[in-house]
Amino acid sequence: MNVWTVAREYAGIAEAGGVKNVTCSISESLSMLGQNVTVFIPLYGCTDLSSISDFTCVWHEPVSITIQKKIIHISFSHGIKNGVDIVFIGNKHFSEKKAVYTYTRTEEKENPRHKHGCGHEDVQFLNTLFQKAVVAYGSTCSDDEKPDIIHCHDATAAMLPIFIEDYKKKSSFYKTFYMNTKCIITIHNAGSGYHHEYTSIKQAVNLTGLSKKELERGLNHGCVEPFLLSADYACMTTVSPEYAKEIVDGRQDSGGLCHYFQDRNIKIIGITNGIDYEWYNPLNTSSSELPFPYNPISMDFEGKYKCRRLFLEKYASENTKEINSDITKYGWLNTDGKSDNVFITYHGRIVSQKGISVLLNAAKMLLKENLCVKFIFIGQGEHRLEEDLIAFSTEHEGNVIYFNGYDKSLSRLCIASGDFAVMPSEFEPCGTEDFIAQIFGTIPVAHATGGLKKIINGQTGILYENNTPETLAEILRSLVRISLNAGNDVFNTMKAFAASYIKKEFSWSKVAALYIDLYKSCN
Repeated sequence: MNVWTVAREYAGIAEAGGVKNVTCSISESLSMLGQNVTVFIPLYGCTDLSSISDFTCVWHEPVSITIQKKIIHISFSHGIKNGVDIVFIGNKHFSEKKAVYTYTRTEEKENPRHKHGCGHEDVQFLNTLFQKAVVAYGSTCSDDEKPDIIHCHDATAAMLPIFIEDYKKKSSFYKTFYMNTKCIITIHNAGSGYHHEYTSIKQAVNLTGLSKKELERGLNHGCVEPFLLSADYACMTTVSPEYAKEIVDGRQDSGGLCHYFQDRNIKIIGITNGIDYEWYNPLNTSSSELPFPYNPISMDFEGKYKCRRLFLEKYASENTKEINSDITKYGWLNTDGKSDNVFITYHGRIVSQKGISVLLNAAKMLLKENLCVKFIFIGQGEHRLEEDLIAFSTEHEGNVIYFNGYDKSLSRLCIASGDFAVMPSEFEPCGTEDFIAQIFGTIPVAHATGGLKKIINGQTGILYENNTPETLAEILRSLVRISLNAGNDVFNTMKAFAASYIKKEFSWSKVAALYIDLYKSCN
């Protein structure tokens, strides 16, 4: 099959959230299973071409598309990454962006209106431009390049099926070229704030060129939703079976989408994401980016505790003032030479969805009890929650540290340094942090929701149902006391089984095989 993967981000090329790893891993695994895979991604100012081979600056013929009654010229570049063809969509609106979705500090200095960390003000224009350019690329292709499947990842690519339908109505060429093409849309997060919706019918008409009548099918509280518009023309999937159920039955936040999914009887298929074990394998320090090797599967944890000691000395001490330009440190950790402290970590986005307030309040309860417990936080996100974490770490210096920002190596070291990694998400489509923790021999403690339910309670981690500070504090208190009384070795069997289970059951080759079956079965 010829498979086109359409995404705004891709690991090793242009990185932002968790979608980058999924798009990369699915594409490379499909290629290894014999499919012809072509990835489409914008050519940003931040694009990293270091992993691209055979890069060709001019690829296929350029095309022109119309948006807001203006003709916009698009060029295409091409390269290969691990057997996957990568087509870069070229236009100044992408090349002037220094990050995939948000403004950087450099851009804020150049234009104070472009606040660091805030989304691009022309985001819907960018999404529309990108998707129309992919559809128009078909006009430069030969018959043997026709896609059997176009796999659209998240709301930033979810309009593509309806753009194809529109092009087919207006052109006999596109009608023939895309006649047998099937579209798949994968919802990576249906929560409020992730829909990339058009803010009004007027804006949607202006940007898409579609009729008001067509666009009204996607109305949700005055906004026009890409997921709703294209659902009639695509097979809808999401990143875990449990999250698929939660979206449709309304158990979790979907920003009002679940009502429409139910009314239209839209089926959503859940396929759980995998993970590339070798990207994180703690035995291989070049891939894990950890300073010392170790092997949880064989219960060899000496390197894990060496990682912790280095973390405490180099990054978490009172004397460490600066980490790097991407990270600001608040608070510090003081162990007084004790080896019996229990370390609890949080790594991820600092947003309400992740249950940050639940964890903060639970942590406050434990610290009041003077238990030998230390908390490590790393991440960035909502300003209000960042401020809460800054205040908390400052108030509890010696017991709490917060790294505001993102650095891949430091993030991994934080996870590896922990005994437990806490994930009190209000909802979670799939979850990657639990995978990484398990590979690093750190036990996940998670709210039983969405994709986090792939954790086997009591075997590969700890799940709890009632997501309150009191419930979480009770569980953590119990785990801390067990660790202090019986020693951390008491959890070694669980750590070994978890790492082995993830390596065996969640390979991307297994997941890609499920998608191939889906591609063949979709109408």
